[in-house]
Amino acid sequence: MTVGAHARTWSRGELAQAVTGTAHGLDDDTPLARLVLRGLSLALNGTADYPLGAAERRALWDAAGVAGDTVATTVLTYGLRPVGDDWLRHRADIGAETHLTLREIRRLTPLRFAPQVVYVCENPRVLEAAADAGARAAVICTMGNPTVVTLALLDALVASPQVELAYHGDFDWPGVAIADRVMGRFGASPWRFRAEDYRRAVALATERGTPGQALAGTVVETGWDPSLAAAMRETGIAIHEEAVIDDLLKDLSPG
Repeated sequence: MTVGAHARTWSRGELAQAVTGTAHGLDDDTPLARLVLRGLSLALNGTADYPLGAAERRALWDAAGVAGDTVATTVLTYGLRPVGDDWLRHRADIGAETHLTLREIRRLTPLRFAPQVVYVCENPRVLEAAADAGARAAVICTMGNPTVVTLALLDALVASPQVELAYHGDFDWPGVAIADRVMGRFGASPWRFRAEDYRRAVALATERGTPGQALAGTVVETGWDPSLAAAMRETGIAIHEEAVIDDLLKDLSPG
């Protein structure tokens, strides 16, 4: 199983049954689960530390395409108006955010849309601001590393031939790593996520007198714009999405 690749979504119990002969072979207290999670952490986060929190462990399994179940976790959406689905269209028309489960996404697939760009962000505050502003554009929030349910929705979106994805995340090394995975898997274009956007955000933070937060972690190259990684290494400052919401809203609510 390849992290981030198009593949069948397994439940952890199913995977454990298939590879160990028991549905409990990958329970949290087993040596095999600890080994697998350390490997996933190294591949995704650049560190082989074992995640102590249940949420962190679940996020690693999700990123590898292994779901706990089809209803417990959701993907945060706003403004989705698929053809022929009155429920989601109504939610979009009244400006309501919608949490979709994997079970619901499977029920709704295949999704069909009018030609549009769907904007994908990392932090929920961006989607919240879009809803507050009454934005007409559709927004999906990954809330960090995309989980199984988020990947399933993005897969369904790009399967619609008239949908294009645009991605923005945090200007830090973990954020760049997430962007690289999303852009690489789904062919998303960078959404105000190039070197000139980073430099502008740094200049604005300096102008506002915002304390600088140093970049930390393993350097990640930015294949969609190699000058972005170079600018981040040179400047050494992290800029999170919340600092550039005003600029992002210009695209979500044009005019």
